Amino acid sequence: MHTEPKRTIAVVDDDTAVRLAVAGLVSSMGWDVRLFASGFECLRSNIISDLACLITDVRMPNVTGVELHDRIVSQGFVVPTIFITAFPTADLTAKLNKDGVIAIFEKPVDANVLADCIDANLGKP
Repeated sequence: MHTEPKRTIAVVDDDTAVRLAVAGLVSSMGWDVRLFASGFECLRSNIISDLACLITDVRMPNVTGVELHDRIVSQGFVVPTIFITAFPTADLTAKLNKDGVIAIFEKPVDANVLADCIDANLGKP
């Protein structure tokens, strides 16, 4: 049985400008993009099993990016995850390379660096 590769990247950020900028970059790379203003919205969407990657802000109201990632893992999914944060911490850095966390970038994120990370970890859509 042949299964189609996962082509969707979820961008989760409560800052509309950041969400749209990251989504524009990801879309320009040929990926399908789903946008969410909160971790709760993303969890409620039921698309987790279809994701090629999750790009999420760390600090968001209600469900943080870290909580979002941890809930996805607790559901049995390992989705390659890129955290974006204005407030990097040692605890956050300790998550790197665990449970699918592939990168942690400090805001503002360099678009070329983010694109290179996506290419290196996911290949082309």
